[in-house]
Amino acid sequence: MLASQATAQNDRSYKRWFQETIVPRAQEQGISLRTLQSVDPLLFYDEQVIALDRRQPEKKITFEKYLLNTIPSSRVSQGRELMAEHKETLRLVSEMTGVPASMIVALWGIESSFGQNMGSYDVINALATLAYEGRRAEFFQNELIEALKILQYENRDPYAMQGSWAGAMGQCQFMPSSYRRYAVDFDGDGKRDIWESVPDVLASIAYYLQSEGWVRGRPWGREVMVTRPLDEALAGLDSGKALEEWANLGVMTMQRQPLPLESERAWLVQPDGPSGRRFLVYDNYKVLMRWNRSTYFATAVGLLADQL
Repeated sequence: MLASQATAQNDRSYKRWFQETIVPRAQEQGISLRTLQSVDPLLFYDEQVIALDRRQPEKKITFEKYLLNTIPSSRVSQGRELMAEHKETLRLVSEMTGVPASMIVALWGIESSFGQNMGSYDVINALATLAYEGRRAEFFQNELIEALKILQYENRDPYAMQGSWAGAMGQCQFMPSSYRRYAVDFDGDGKRDIWESVPDVLASIAYYLQSEGWVRGRPWGREVMVTRPLDEALAGLDSGKALEEWANLGVMTMQRQPLPLESERAWLVQPDGPSGRRFLVYDNYKVLMRWNRSTYFATAVGLLADQL
């Protein structure tokens, strides 16, 4: 079969699956036929999305290389400029949620480079393609239904609802279910617009963290040094200890000072293992991990926030 014929056959099977599987399920959850018909022109079997989902993970880069890629000096400089530009909005959002302005801007920068890299895929079709492909069918079907609800209840234009190949949307890269739970209309225009409205983006990031348990006035963690051999079994997010206990085990600040009592409990994180940098992290770090379950990501966000 020629490639063009195979693509056409995939398209037909895909659209038939959407009509037979998604349409009834969506209608059961209150999605109107009008909303479903509005996305029909967007639907095609996107082989690029499937290829991206199936690609083998590249060899793991070191944490230091990840930091160079994720928080270059240019991102720090731009973040500082944007903090000054949006100072009043950030002040209000921080007062309401308890999330520091620097942490909000750090997440904004790492997720979408401050809105410069939101993705160019049609979210509806990307989610539908992934749901059809089946590797994580239930997850993507649920996200697809959430995306359809956004179209219906938020009055979004399906053609303007763009994001990553995996369906993450807008300047804060929320999945549709996160958008439905955490997106905020902070500028008061009647729309929760995480694509174009910076106030909505900043408030949505902060509200997510607040809702997931961010502790006002507490840091995320700090880099530390270990002054004597440490049982490596103690490292990780399953082995929390009081700061006094860590101090008794020889953990100190990078300036060889005693640990400040910043939290009741802390965990030792080693993104690159025992030969790399070490961080004592607190409950707020676990909130960052709920955003993205990667120690590389969560630690980079914290370090960028510190620089901001």
